[in-house]
Amino acid sequence: MTKRLVDIDDEKLEAVRCLLGTQTLKATVAGALDEVLALDLRRQELLPEGRSPSAALADPDERDAAWG
Repeated sequence: MTKRLVDIDDEKLEAVRCLLGTQTLKATVAGALDEVLALDLRRQELLPEGRSPSAALADPDERDAAWG
């Protein structure tokens, strides 16, 4: 792990801390990074390989399948 010195918007940090239910800066940043990685994994699992979200939504059959 590497220590880094960064400027962080206090209002955004507080909003994310509330959303995640974390108490410390370290837990909030780690939780936010985990959430972004989980979002990317979900996106990859939902979209066929090599397809962008807009391309998948443009296909009426895929769009209908996504909405059931």
